[in-house]
Amino acid sequence: MIDKLAWIHIVDRRILSTRSKGKDTYYIPGGKREQGETDEATLIREIREELSIDLLPGSITFFGTFQAQAHGQAEGV
Repeated sequence: MIDKLAWIHIVDRRILSTRSKGKDTYYIPGGKREQGETDEATLIREIREELSIDLLPGSITFFGTFQAQAHGQAEGV
């Protein structure tokens, strides 16, 4: 299983998604937790790295848990 955190940002009933240059797959921005890192610290770091946006500590609210087959990975991952 891959443990990832994602930033769900909804404005006017639209959800923010992104894609890497040259790729055709969109995704919700976020990433993998580093050892000992909190959920909040992970999202702040990943969003800064991916989108050059600084999230404010304390502004993040848990949205839910989602489990699915990882894109491009063997079944069960």
